[in-house]
Order: sequence, then C-alpha cells, then structure tokens
Amino acid sequence: MKSKRVILGVGVSAGLALYSVFLFKFQQKRLSDMDLKDKALLSIVKNDLSGFKSYLSAGGKLTDSIHMEGKNFKMSDLLVKYERMNFLKALHGEKQTFAIAEDWRMAVEKNNPELFKTMKEAHPSTKLGEFKYGNDQWNLLHVAANHCSFKILSTLEEAGMKWSDQAKDGSTPLTIAAQKDCLQALSYWKEKGADFRAKDGRGMTALNILAQKKDSALTAFAQSFLENRAPASVAAAPVVENKVPNFYKKRFIPKDNLADRAHLIEPGDRPDDANETSEYSEFSD
Repeated sequence: MKSKRVILGVGVSAGLALYSVFLFKFQQKRLSDMDLKDKALLSIVKNDLSGFKSYLSAGGKLTDSIHMEGKNFKMSDLLVKYERMNFLKALHGEKQTFAIAEDWRMAVEKNNPELFKTMKEAHPSTKLGEFKYGNDQWNLLHVAANHCSFKILSTLEEAGMKWSDQAKDGSTPLTIAAQKDCLQALSYWKEKGADFRAKDGRGMTALNILAQKKDSALTAFAQSFLENRAPASVAAAPVVENKVPNFYKKRFIPKDNLADRAHLIEPGDRPDDANETSEYSEFSD
C-alpha cells in the first residue's frame, strides 16, 4: 500500500514537472513570437526591408496579428497602412500573398494610385467589385467617395464599379461624394457625364444635396448645372432707355459769336464743340 502511494506521488510529481517544462517553453515561445512581431513592426516603421525579410525567414507570416493603437493589425495591413510599396513589390517577387479585403479598403482610403497599382499587379485576378464593407454593404467606390479618394476613381471604375451603384442603404458613390463635399470627385464625375439629378435608393440626388450646402465653391458648382436654364417664372427684364445726359444735348448758341462766348461757359459744362468757329459750328445754317 505504501509503495503504491510512493509510485502515485512520483507520477504526480513527474506530471507536474512535465507541465511546468511545457508551460515554460510555451511562454518562452510566446515571448519569442512577440519579440519577433515587434521587430517586424519596427522594420516596417523604419522602412527596413531586410529586417522584414528576416522576420519572414524566421517563420513570420503576413497574416500574423499584432496589437497596436488599440486594435489588431495583420502584418499585411501594416504594409498598406505605412504605404510600403517596396515591401509589396519584393513580396510579389517572392510569390507572397498579402492582400485581403481590409487591405484593399485601407489602400482606397490612402488615395495613393501607386500603392493601389502595386497591389493590383500582385493580385491581378482579384475581383474588387465583390468586396463589401459595413452594414450598408458599400463597395470600394463608395469607400473612395466617403474618403474623397478621387485619385483612384478611374482605377475602381476600370474594375467595373460605377457612380450609380446602390449600396444596401440606397446610397450611391455620387450622392456620398456630394454629402462629403468632395469637389474633386464631383468634378471628375461631371466630366464623365454622371447624372446629378438621378435619385439614389433614398430618393436623394447629388444636385439637391449640393443645393443645401453653404460652401461657396459647392454652391457655384451646383449653379453650373443651371447656367443654361432660364427660370420660366422670371419675366424678361425691361429694356431701359439709354437716356442722354443734358451735357450732350445740343445748345442754341448764336453762331455769330460762338468763339467769343466760349470762355464764359464753365469747364464742366463746356461742350466738345464750344471752341468751334461759327463757320464750322453744327449750329450754323
């Protein structure tokens, strides 16, 4: 009986020892992983491509998450956040996949055509129009309008998105741009022939939204749509008779002494022909 207790005690002790070793190694690995991620973050912030490659060589992944600024970011998110095009190009050469839906949204918000182009080249088969964001199910063109990312509008339209696309809440990129006072995007779509009087799913039009703005530039932009339309309720302005000032009315001055009497006329009232001789006066017979 006593020997059984001894054996049981040894077994429990051995089990605790193994558990302690496992826990220690797990904690060491966790600390090592955290240290590795911190180094990766530092390499991104410092734009140190070789340091980031060392992170990947040590087993790090672009899908690894790190807590920063009160939220979790994947390593791929940070490359987009800090606009590290050189990192992205190098990873593309190594056949590394990095772009996810959140990365594309962040790229749109950056309003950086070069960044977006680099991501597209790395993921040419990505169907950008299929990404949806938030409860209102915006597409990337809605996101661009909301953040006034006007530099990449044409790129998104080439991917199949349109100014008239209705989200779940009924909004369109055009009406969102009007709400967000994005004059650059509005000017772009005006040149492309967008219908500013078209109603979105909420019954709102871009022109009506702009008409309520107090900003002078937006008001002038809205007015530009009405320049060639004369309001029917406004009557034609009456023609005002061009009245000739008394100064220019002909005076009756005896022709025989016109030159002699010219000095008696005040300079302000003196007609242009006051110095004419009776021979050439317009009052002569």
